[in-house]
Amino acid sequence: MPNEIELKLRIAKADIPRLRRHASIRKHIAEKAITRRLVSTYYDTDDLQLFDQRVSLRVRRMSGGWFQAVKAAGHSLAGLHQRLEWEDIISRGEPDYTKITDPSLIPIFDQPALRQALRPIFTTDMRRTEWQLNYHGSHIELSLDDGLLIVGDKQQPLIEIELELKQGNIAHLFALALELQADIPLSIENVSKAQRGYAYYRDFTQAASKAKPAGLTSADSPSEAFEKIGWECLRHLQSNQAIAIQADDTEGVHQMRIALRRLKAALKTFAIQDDAIKEELSWLSDLLSKPRDLDVLLYETLPSLKLPADQIGQAQSHVERAKKRAYSKLRNGLKQARYQRLLLTLGHLFASGLQDNGSTLQKITDKQLRRTHSKLLKRGKRLTKLPAEKRHQVRIQARRLRYTLEFLSPVYPGKKTATQAEKLLSALRDAQTRLGSLNDIAVTSRTLAQMSKRTPGLQPAWLAWQQAAAKLEKRQRAALPASWKILLQAKTFW
Repeated sequence: MPNEIELKLRIAKADIPRLRRHASIRKHIAEKAITRRLVSTYYDTDDLQLFDQRVSLRVRRMSGGWFQAVKAAGHSLAGLHQRLEWEDIISRGEPDYTKITDPSLIPIFDQPALRQALRPIFTTDMRRTEWQLNYHGSHIELSLDDGLLIVGDKQQPLIEIELELKQGNIAHLFALALELQADIPLSIENVSKAQRGYAYYRDFTQAASKAKPAGLTSADSPSEAFEKIGWECLRHLQSNQAIAIQADDTEGVHQMRIALRRLKAALKTFAIQDDAIKEELSWLSDLLSKPRDLDVLLYETLPSLKLPADQIGQAQSHVERAKKRAYSKLRNGLKQARYQRLLLTLGHLFASGLQDNGSTLQKITDKQLRRTHSKLLKRGKRLTKLPAEKRHQVRIQARRLRYTLEFLSPVYPGKKTATQAEKLLSALRDAQTRLGSLNDIAVTSRTLAQMSKRTPGLQPAWLAWQQAAAKLEKRQRAALPASWKILLQAKTFW
């Protein structure tokens, strides 16, 4: 029951010759490349019972023989697919259930009714070229697949690269991918061939995904904690990118921005100083900011203004056009090689882990929480009298402490500590909400002011907003002292 680990990348057909000639393949190749035809048939029931149990069954014709594979669904991050696979040689081109002997699979495949209902549901017909590479001590199989997905009378071209780790270091998959991507516009592929086939049978609706616990424990080393937190931030970011480019769903962009901020907090927590990554994260942040600001303006600010319906409609029409331009720019940005390279770079960073400097996770946690908390209290002095920009810096620090605490609080076991952590988190969320509202007011004011100068039709909305903003800011400022007092009184435990 090997754990299959592979990195999938999309490649354009026109770029295949460049891949075949690439210096990284020539430099690390361990044996002559092999090209062969692979015809794979996937089995399931009409109502997809195997799929619903997160299992796939495949029979493959290859090199004159038959091979059966059962795969258990795993996960994919930054194109890295990890899952359990059971593969066997079989005598003919149909499932052989006597080969399925793993205790976790027997309850599924020992059901006579299920066996009777299984049938071929789709096929992939691929021409595969394989290169066996010795990449800095790791054995990597690089496969180029060029062929078709066949579902009934429908066909879909399939061209992709797979970097499978046969033995060695996962970080080397990302390092090799980065070398290839430097010369060829490759993009990450998070969808498997099987998932593409199943998509013809079932509509998989997507919903925005929120942050999840990284799964830290007090027994984790700093490197283990860094990897867990990093992969969760990357999951949060990537799981929302498909939704983010849809202008009719505002939550995707919102969650991508949150994921990006959490990612920055994680890098700061573990003292990762990389100017190139920092620059690329800032670029992505700028790319996401404009659509989010216009979403808030269109769906929250304008509907709240007490204006005649025709004036609101005219203002919304102008903002809608600006929003379409912002989302178009976002879509183009997420399709760029620059974004793909950032994801691969982050994947390489998290797969590489941290160098052991002798420090424990507890020491790192204590130091980061103490430092971040101290900066927050220092910047928050005379909070209600601070100008907007300095108040925004307090908000950033409160957000950073909140995310750092969410990441690292599991390091402190015990019911009492958990209660203290939750009280502090509650205070931070409240302060962050108040400060966030004040920041939204300032951003909306700037956005409407700039747009109204170019678009006379927005003048009534701008004038109405100025009056509303003054009242909203006054209300939020009045609530800040109570929120800040809770934060000051919350007990720390580091």
